[in-house]
Amino acid sequence: MKPTINICDGCCCGRVNKSNMAVPTTELKALWNEHNLAQHVNLRVTSCLGPCSRANVTLVSTSEGRTWLGGIASEDHYQTLVDWAQNIAVNGPQHPLPDSLLTLKFTPV
Repeated sequence: MKPTINICDGCCCGRVNKSNMAVPTTELKALWNEHNLAQHVNLRVTSCLGPCSRANVTLVSTSEGRTWLGGIASEDHYQTLVDWAQNIAVNGPQHPLPDSLLTLKFTPV
């Protein structure tokens, strides 16, 4: 199974009028193309993933399971997702998410 990153850019996530950081979808897609990451990691921008109580939610799915990340509040977080995808491209799909992202992990209710 190819890893997939689902990034919410819906009713709450990415809405600066709700005090959330804008989701850099254009930049992420450009980096995916620039580094040819689509053949190794799917990038999907969705309208809503559901847990709206969290700001800027991302769902990462791998062969190991699903990891929900919430509170993505910096460009560094998004860059770390790109770096992780680049590591997958080089080292294979078993490369774990970095600790800096795992601190954002939550279980939706």
